[in-house]
Amino acid sequence: MIISRARLVGLALVLVTTILVLSNQRSIGVARDEVVYMSAGSRYADWWLGLVTFDHGAGRDSITKTWGGAPGGGNNTEHPPLVKTMFGLSHKLFSGVLGEVTSFRLPSALLQGVLVLLVYTMVLSLWGFTEAVVAGLLVMLLPRVMFHAGLACFDAPIMTMWFATVYAYWRCLDGRKWPWQVGVAFGLALATKHTAVLLPFALGAHYAIVGFRAGRWRGIVMHRWRVIVSVAVLGPVTLIALWPWLWFDTLAHLQAWLKFHMTHVHYNFEYLGHNWNAPRFPWHVALVTTLYTVPVATLASAALGAGLWIGKRKDLPDRARAPVLLLALSAAASIGPFFLGTTPIFGAEKHWMPALPTICIAAAVGVVWAGRTALALFEARLSPRIRGAGIAAIAGVVILAAAVETMTAQPYALTWYNALAGGAPGGADHGMNRQFWGVAARGVLPVLATDPPAEGTRPVYTHDASPAWGIYQKEHRVPNWLPDAGSEYAGGIERSQLALVIHEKHFNRHDYLVWKAYGTVQPMFVLRADGVPIVSVYRRRP
Repeated sequence: MIISRARLVGLALVLVTTILVLSNQRSIGVARDEVVYMSAGSRYADWWLGLVTFDHGAGRDSITKTWGGAPGGGNNTEHPPLVKTMFGLSHKLFSGVLGEVTSFRLPSALLQGVLVLLVYTMVLSLWGFTEAVVAGLLVMLLPRVMFHAGLACFDAPIMTMWFATVYAYWRCLDGRKWPWQVGVAFGLALATKHTAVLLPFALGAHYAIVGFRAGRWRGIVMHRWRVIVSVAVLGPVTLIALWPWLWFDTLAHLQAWLKFHMTHVHYNFEYLGHNWNAPRFPWHVALVTTLYTVPVATLASAALGAGLWIGKRKDLPDRARAPVLLLALSAAASIGPFFLGTTPIFGAEKHWMPALPTICIAAAVGVVWAGRTALALFEARLSPRIRGAGIAAIAGVVILAAAVETMTAQPYALTWYNALAGGAPGGADHGMNRQFWGVAARGVLPVLATDPPAEGTRPVYTHDASPAWGIYQKEHRVPNWLPDAGSEYAGGIERSQLALVIHEKHFNRHDYLVWKAYGTVQPMFVLRADGVPIVSVYRRRP
């Protein structure tokens, strides 16, 4: 069987993306949320394996023990199970080869490769090979996304599942008799993260517009009515099938899940020099943060692409014009709620990352079309091969610029900001958030282990890295003579000999607490990203 060039390129993009993410995540610390998801995922995987091997049944008691309880409890019922279960199964299969943390993170890396493939495939079918390759590479080369895709969390996977649903919906508008693909894709998205509940707003608005164009008011319902049924029926059915906690008391458990997120505690988040932890939030958070965290070359190309789409829309065939509306609605449904000012700010760009594929597709089309337009001025003097090489060179500059920003951002990509912000120092000067979940503590572990005591232990106040400390010890990144001294409220600072302070604005008081307890204001080491302090290490005076 001969595989076409286009398919080979798509497979290569998947492979390169997965390898890049897996390689990059090895330097990224363990996020406190990951610890919860790894633990829950392992239990979920054990339950499914026990079910298929008849070690237990699917009764209420068995399910409740592993999957149940109030949201916020030990079984993590506040988050759907699909990706967590993948984490657990991956760990069981590959921990001996990849190690403890990497084996849990493998599914996220693979799903990021799938996202690049889906973007490539959609653009290939609509605009062409060059645009498809550029779009796939620009999705691959997003600094913050590469960081999130290397975690055993849901923020990167939901971007994949969201786009998979959009793509499946687009394909299912072809009039097929059984458009089951879009319903299943939507169900997989729901089973990944609650963000998916926003998807019907994008799909519904698009369907209403294309239906009205096709058949006026009757067309809104009847144009491709099977697609509506697929989303409305197969989506929830898929979610329920993958989440045993919903196999009984279904409505009550669904309500508990959604209510948990509607009333979720607001996290602390630094934005433009102010610590935000309660609404009303600034309406421009999503706009400014996106402008500061997407590579500048990608943003400029996307603006160019949007301008070309608008300027040439009357000259374009329906095949090239129609998907623009869907992609725009997809981005709007993802990022739009954050302009309202009442949506919880849980972590900046990670909560509206499903908008990014639209930006990257616009950038790819923009740079390629702009190149063609510019080179067309010399059409009489340039051969088709030379024009093609010229377009590739122009696109290559954009891709190289995105690659430089992406790779220089790692492994502290949450501290990094793009050239519009002035890099990491500019982001700090503007008072933008530097990190979340204690991940940066990974960078100071070698410093802590350099001076072992002659005997006994040297307890460490681990601050926001506390949930990951056991994993670091299991992976032999932290020696046993560096135990966790305990939390601030359990006397951890007073008990410790070494202390970490992870720099976020709402953590400033921890420096003062350590200074008072240790009798010094001088850290023994400060971890920096491009000059920006992100973790300070203190040692108690003898």
